[in-house]
Amino acid sequence: MSKNPNNNSTSEEEIQVACSLQLALIGGLLTTLGDTVSIAIEESILNNIAQVKKNQQLEKRLVEIENKLENLQMENK
Repeated sequence: MSKNPNNNSTSEEEIQVACSLQLALIGGLLTTLGDTVSIAIEESILNNIAQVKKNQQLEKRLVEIENKLENLQMENK
């Protein structure tokens, strides 16, 4: 059996290509994960902003109701 001198070189090239493909896959997965985390954070922030606005509106309504109640109590005295 004769050994092909290019066989070892081809094997090294295949290993380099395989490593490059694995790194590209890992990079793609990390990018996708980063995008997913970014979207989740953005949604959370938007939900928090909406909740704060809702709470502010409820607080304002409560103050208005309290003022009306005080006015009614003063009128009845």
